[in-house]
Amino acid sequence: MNLWSIIGISLLCVSVIVIIFVFEYCRRQRQKQSRRMGINEFLQDESPGFWNIYQNEDFISKYRKDDMIIQEVQPIKSKISIEQQISKQPIKQQIQILHQEMNKLDNNNNLTNNQKQFQKHQYQQQLLKKLKDQGEVKEIPHVKQNIEASNPEVALYVLKESLLRDQNRELLQTSKQYSFGFDSILGAYGSDQSCLKVRNTNLDYDTIVNDNQLLEKHLIEFKQKLSNSLNISIDQIEILGVSKGSFEINFQITGKNSDEQKQKILDNKNQFLKEYCNGQIEYVDYYQQASQYAKGVTLSSDDFNPSHNMSWDGFHEKEQRGPPYHRYDYYFPIGCYGFGLKVKSDGNDDWIKMDGNPNEWRIMYHGTKNQAVSAIVKTGLNCLPNSRQAYDENYCIDEFGNKVNVGKGIYFSDRISVCLGYCSYTQIGNKQFAVIFMSRVDPKKIRQSDRMKPINYFVVNKSEDVRPYRILLHEKK
Repeated sequence: MNLWSIIGISLLCVSVIVIIFVFEYCRRQRQKQSRRMGINEFLQDESPGFWNIYQNEDFISKYRKDDMIIQEVQPIKSKISIEQQISKQPIKQQIQILHQEMNKLDNNNNLTNNQKQFQKHQYQQQLLKKLKDQGEVKEIPHVKQNIEASNPEVALYVLKESLLRDQNRELLQTSKQYSFGFDSILGAYGSDQSCLKVRNTNLDYDTIVNDNQLLEKHLIEFKQKLSNSLNISIDQIEILGVSKGSFEINFQITGKNSDEQKQKILDNKNQFLKEYCNGQIEYVDYYQQASQYAKGVTLSSDDFNPSHNMSWDGFHEKEQRGPPYHRYDYYFPIGCYGFGLKVKSDGNDDWIKMDGNPNEWRIMYHGTKNQAVSAIVKTGLNCLPNSRQAYDENYCIDEFGNKVNVGKGIYFSDRISVCLGYCSYTQIGNKQFAVIFMSRVDPKKIRQSDRMKPINYFVVNKSEDVRPYRILLHEKK
C-alpha cells in the first residue's frame, strides 16, 4: 500500500467521522429544540426527509414524555427546592425570598398562566402569615374625621369591611414592597383562580419529592391514567403543583369543554380515582381555600395614584367609546368619587387610552359581591356543583364566532346602578358608603348570554383579562 492509498483511506475515515459527528450534533440540537418548542410544534416543523428517519411511535413517545417532564415537572421540582431553601432561613430572609420569588413569576416563561396563578396564591398566603408574625402589616383603622367620599382613608376602610363581609378576606396595610395590589382583589373570581385537588393517603410526600425520578414517574403516570379514564388528551391535564397532606396533586383540566370535564370528574367516581384517592376530589377556590395560612390581601398607600382622582358630577349619562370592532355605550359613574390606582405598565398603554385604537379595553364595573356567587363565601362550599355561578352554563358567542358556555368568571356590569343594586353599604358615623371597582377588560374576552343582556351582566373568565384602574366610592343619600 503506497502513501497515497494510506492518505486516501485516512481522509475517507475522517470524512465518515465528521459526517457522524455532524449528524449526531444535529440530532442533539433538534432534541433541545423539541424540548423548548413542545413536541406538537416540533413534529409539525420537520421536513418529509426527517419523518423518513424518525417517524415511529417509540420516537414520538420518548419526545412527548421528555416534553412533559421539561414543561411540567421541572417547575414543580424548582418550587419544591425553593420551599426547602426557605424553610432553613431566619424569618426575615424567608420574607425576602418569598417576595423575590413572587415577583419573578410574571416573567417566568417556563410556567403556564394557571401555574403562575397557583404559585402566586401560595406565595402570597405564606408571605402574609410571615409579615403578620413580624409585625410588617397593620389594621386599617376606623375613620372618625373627614367622613367624605373624597377621603381615601374612607375608601380603604369601606373596602376592608366589604371584603370581610362579602368574601371573608382580610385587608391589611403594609409597605409598598409587600403590597399584593388591587389586581389580587378583583381577580379572585377568575377561572384561573381555582383548581382541582386529589389526595393520596398511601403515598409519602417527603419520599416522593426528594427523589426526582420517582416524582417524574408518579406525575406522568397520574396524567396518563387520568387521561385514559376521562378519555381526553393528556395535554389537557395540567399539573399545577404538589403539596403535603399525605401526597396532594393540584391540577387543571384545560381546553374545550374543560368545565364539563371537571364536572365529569366530580360526578363519576371512576375506577382510577377510586383506586388513587378513594374518589375524593376537591374543587378549590384559591381566595377561600381552607389552609393554615390567613386568607387575606395587603395594600399600600402607594397603590393609589391621586393624580387620576375625579368625580363625574355634571356629566351627561353616556358616550360612545371603544375601537371600531367593539363600539359601546360608556355610562359615566355619576354620583361616585373615583380614586386613581397605580397600573402595571409593560411599555404599551393602548389598553387604557380613550382614542378608539384597536387595543383599547372596555370600561366596566364590579362590586365585591360578584353578584350571583356571594352566598358561596358565606357557606364555605368547596365543591363544583354548589359553586356554579348563575349563568355559567348559558351559551354565548366567543371572539371566534363559536357557540360556547359563558363559564365561571368575574361578573361585571356596564352600569354603576346595577352594581350598586348588589352592594352592601358600610356605616361610618351617620353616613353609608359602598365601594365599586372601575376596570378595563379585554373586549374580546367578554361573555354575555341572551339571558344576561336585559340585566346588563357580563362575565370575563380569566383574571389576566381584567385591569382595575380606579375604585369608586358611592355615598347613599
